[in-house]
Amino acid sequence: MYNSISSQNWLKVYEEIFRRYYSRANLILPNDFYVREIALQPLYSENYVRHLSFSTISELRKTITEKVPRHLYYSSAKYREPANTSMDEKQWMGSDLIFDIDANDIRECIVENGIVTFKFCRTCGYITYNNIKNCPKCSSELLKFEHVDSRCIYRALHYLAKLIDIIENDFDFNMLKASFSGNRGFHLIVELIPPLDKMDPEIRREIVSYIKLDESITTYIKARLLGHNHRKALPLPPKINEGGIRRRIAKELLDMPIDDVTKRYIVGQFGKPNFSDALKMYKVLEHYIGDVMKRISIPIDPKVTVDVTHLVRVPNSINGKTGWIAYNIKKLDISEFSMDHSLLSPEENIKFKIRIDVDLPKLEIADASFSFSRGEEIVLEYVYASYLVFKGVATLINVKS
Repeated sequence: MYNSISSQNWLKVYEEIFRRYYSRANLILPNDFYVREIALQPLYSENYVRHLSFSTISELRKTITEKVPRHLYYSSAKYREPANTSMDEKQWMGSDLIFDIDANDIRECIVENGIVTFKFCRTCGYITYNNIKNCPKCSSELLKFEHVDSRCIYRALHYLAKLIDIIENDFDFNMLKASFSGNRGFHLIVELIPPLDKMDPEIRREIVSYIKLDESITTYIKARLLGHNHRKALPLPPKINEGGIRRRIAKELLDMPIDDVTKRYIVGQFGKPNFSDALKMYKVLEHYIGDVMKRISIPIDPKVTVDVTHLVRVPNSINGKTGWIAYNIKKLDISEFSMDHSLLSPEENIKFKIRIDVDLPKLEIADASFSFSRGEEIVLEYVYASYLVFKGVATLINVKS
């Protein structure tokens, strides 16, 4: 049986679903969350409620089941007075290190058209790929639709694994938490203890530079590796037991279709090579170094990592841009991550009837593919229907009771 929903009341449906979820959700918060600012965007508001502070999880749960949030955050910063409305008077005590990987920043996804972006008119259904403000048909303001295919989410996951490797092995940090953003990427939270948590933005910017490797750094490294600084000896590939960027390069080379001699040298199972073997290895390095340097560059958002007051989406909370759970990746085991619709939904066995408001191209949504026409009415499971509803391209008509 389906119950009709008016256009004004569709948010009430989500309010009840979100409330039931938050009454039992295992929200992942730092142990010292009582010195963190809590922020939320209410479901019915465009404005954020900032400068909240809670002594216990039960206090927080009471608030978010009464004032159900569209988005829920905590501060990467620790404060003596987290509820103080003046940032200057909160008394900063240090911050975690936060990394954000969004699939729409990944070069391969852009090249492979894994990102769909257009503007649309909800009034008449007009769509355009041009950057214009108003609908040329009815003059209504155009809205933006952005979609990232699931295959690009998995590409972002691959980069997350590389980032975890760098943080653990190159920086020796071990208090890490990773989560899906609930939309188009992943977050990595590195909880820092004093004095490391006092790192200023400039030091954090250096960390970004090391991880991201901009073009000038990449050019310099390639020149050094290939002996363009006029070395007399023939340069050889880095080994896996070396540290830093050389270790990262060695790991990527092992994923390339290289010969057995070069593989054995990189893993430390080959002694001093003769000239013929050394020349072969050099040619391997020369051939693949361009691709390798692209692969070891992690597409993190610099602004997020540098910002010592950044608000972090609470793992296992709901992302109000999709209605999906921003679920925690347990024990950093990325092999356990999946875009399975059952893992993204805050409630089991629920289906919605929706009406499609614009013509849509083929889209990979979670673990399924769809294409829709304007005016089409269809019954879908929560994850697929809610994605389209929160993205603004569909209207919720009925919910199964």
